[in-house]
Amino acid sequence: MGFELMQVLQGDAGDRFHSLDDIYYFGGQHAHELIAVEDHVPEQPGEIELRVGDVIGVAGNHWDGFSKGVNRRTDANGLYPSYK
Repeated sequence: MGFELMQVLQGDAGDRFHSLDDIYYFGGQHAHELIAVEDHVPEQPGEIELRVGDVIGVAGNHWDGFSKGVNRRTDANGLYPSYK
């Protein structure tokens, strides 16, 4: 509801909000892992390659469309698109 109200006042409010969702950790729990659903070829320094089916150990979200993690297949650490 808050986003809809902001949309009325600001026009396209898509760039004016930040999600509060984050990965929740507590002591002793297993690391969060995701599986890549699309290939990714690095375009910038610091990005890692992904292939469909790669398991990614998630280290955190950078809130700019990228997350940080490790590709378990290649053992490479770096950024990857959060949506792939």
